[in-house]
Amino acid sequence: MNDRPNILGLHFGHDGAVCVLRNGEIAGYVLRERINRTKHALGVSDAEIDKALSDAAIAPGDIDRIAITSTQGVELLVGLLEDFEVSLEPHPDDTAPSTLRDALRLDPARIEPLQKFSVGPCLSGAVDGFGRTLYESVFPEGIDFDWDRLATVGWFDNYTSAREWSPELGLDALGSRAARQDEHLRHGFHLPVSVRWRGRSLPGCFVQHHMAHAAACYYRSGFDAAAVLTHDGFLSGTGYHSGLYLYGEGHRLWPVSPNHLTLGMAYNFAAEMVGLGLVHGAGKLMGLAPYGQPVFFNSRFVGNEIDIRRQFDSDLWTAWSDHCRKEATARGYDISALGDPARVTEAVNADIAASTQKLFEETYLKAVRSLDRMLSGGGIRTDNLCLSGGTALNCPSNSRIWREGPYQNVFIEPTCDDGGLAIGAALHLHHNLLDQPRPSDDGFATPYLGGCCDEEMIETTFRAAQGITWETPPNAAEAAAQDLLADKVIAWFEGGSEAGPRALGHRSILADVRSADNWLRVNKVKGREPWRPFAPVVLAEKAADWFDGCPMPSPYMLFTATVKGIDLPAITHVDGSSRIQTVDERCGGIRQILEAFDRQTGVPVLMNTSFNGPGEPIVETPAHAVAFLQDSDIDVVYIEGRRAVRDDAT
Repeated sequence: MNDRPNILGLHFGHDGAVCVLRNGEIAGYVLRERINRTKHALGVSDAEIDKALSDAAIAPGDIDRIAITSTQGVELLVGLLEDFEVSLEPHPDDTAPSTLRDALRLDPARIEPLQKFSVGPCLSGAVDGFGRTLYESVFPEGIDFDWDRLATVGWFDNYTSAREWSPELGLDALGSRAARQDEHLRHGFHLPVSVRWRGRSLPGCFVQHHMAHAAACYYRSGFDAAAVLTHDGFLSGTGYHSGLYLYGEGHRLWPVSPNHLTLGMAYNFAAEMVGLGLVHGAGKLMGLAPYGQPVFFNSRFVGNEIDIRRQFDSDLWTAWSDHCRKEATARGYDISALGDPARVTEAVNADIAASTQKLFEETYLKAVRSLDRMLSGGGIRTDNLCLSGGTALNCPSNSRIWREGPYQNVFIEPTCDDGGLAIGAALHLHHNLLDQPRPSDDGFATPYLGGCCDEEMIETTFRAAQGITWETPPNAAEAAAQDLLADKVIAWFEGGSEAGPRALGHRSILADVRSADNWLRVNKVKGREPWRPFAPVVLAEKAADWFDGCPMPSPYMLFTATVKGIDLPAITHVDGSSRIQTVDERCGGIRQILEAFDRQTGVPVLMNTSFNGPGEPIVETPAHAVAFLQDSDIDVVYIEGRRAVRDDAT
């Protein structure tokens, strides 16, 4: 076994992904949705594994260990893999510490309930209702399977909990507890297993969902030490947590408490309530909120699930939804517009969105302060905070935490959603379990982890394309800037694609920020609702001249800034805010486009949005990019230095 093992990280839940860790560095990464073209795609197949191995220049026989994770309650769909079996027995070569393994050795009788493997019914067993609907929306292959015969391995959610976690505590009570750096907990959030894969038996481990979130963020932050908060949309409880408080120092990462937050689920259900949809509505709700006023906000709803149940005897999303509906009726709103997608910007929907956003921000900020008090009570002090989980995509909340919270530095990795879990599982195994040191870096967690395309793939794509004219300009970035100056909407494709949900310059649609018309034009190109806002990219060294109110640099489009009174109508939201991405030389060709545009206009800012159509994942291959050009109203597409237009546009 290698001293610095090569690790295969697998995430089987929604936003399924594969990561290959070579000598502690991310060498290959594939997000399943980019391959099968289903948004939030569930599971892992051989296609994703083979591509990640190829990108990493690693053969299957070079893999030493396998780290596995999943979404809470979502089993491993091993039936998608040709040769993959999991045994609960630890591998004989695995000597890494494990609280769960030690407990089973002391009490062998505990192995029987463990063999059932899952705390409750898995999602595929939910034949009716929300669970099954969500499952099938992200796993279309399911229609071809006999669910009773599909090979699955149940997911294990009930990881080690400390005795002091047993009492259910609200946020104020959590903040009064003193954190401990407990090795029992550091090694208690994985289950050692054996994996037979492609003719070999390998040591494997199951990594708890939120431990993977925490590792993906902390180990890519560049911080020597940091407080860590993870949270997503699922339920909490004494054995089933929707988020964790943690502390990281060096290569070690200690869970210190569950936070029992349920903000993500409340936010999702609010999005559905106003007509934006449950599965894809959260991001839209964040964009809708500035159109309204938080008139329904009530501080009684600020807290975690424990706080809410003590007041309302129900979960947060139920209590909050009932509150908003009753208040809207009592205040005389036009209730007929509630939940109507065609009337989503009308007062009742917009004000519910604004009120939900305020509830989210106030609760998240209180949770961060609770974590700080908990760590301080244990004699732990740090100026650094890491946030991860799907809720860390909420940009206004992130900016408020940076401005008003107790931490000077706030880091959120570009893969903070479940797409980053394969990375987190592999990093947790490498650093926290195998005690491998962290590499020294500058804290820039590159998002450009997707696979690159070769010249043959590009040439083949263009030769096969119908109705497309293409050329290779002497300087593609300069040509792109000239197209933007001519008020064309362009797409830019280069290098490895962005890991995570935000386009950061390698798979981006760009337009001139000075034209108010481009707001509507680009929404039409993408097939989006006309009211939805856009984000800017800005030269990092000039960002402070144009924006303030968020940390600088801000390379991942995860913080909301205020536009500094300068007329940038295409990217300035109705409240004067903008989700910025600062661009330096590590971002590739988009840096040169911005520089060229700035030289001509004195404006170092462009509109940036993801290169994809409605309901589609971001494009991954040249073929995806050419298909978008053929099927949309975009003016120009650049692919690795080639400029392509439709024949009818030449």
